[in-house]
Amino acid sequence: MAEPARIPPRLRLCRGCARFVHLDRPACLYCGADLDALEAAHQARRAAIRAAAEALRQAMSRPRT
Repeated sequence: MAEPARIPPRLRLCRGCARFVHLDRPACLYCGADLDALEAAHQARRAAIRAAAEALRQAMSRPRT
């Protein structure tokens, strides 16, 4: 049984191999990827997807002529 007062360590997801690593690590222990660079690329892809979805929403809401 787990200790009731134990606080689990904070982890971050490696966007390269989808494993969790400690926050203080600059590189993934499993795949060796630069965690900050992968996270920045992931956020850029998310922003592009959101922008495309918004453009599609706007295009679909315009009345047809």
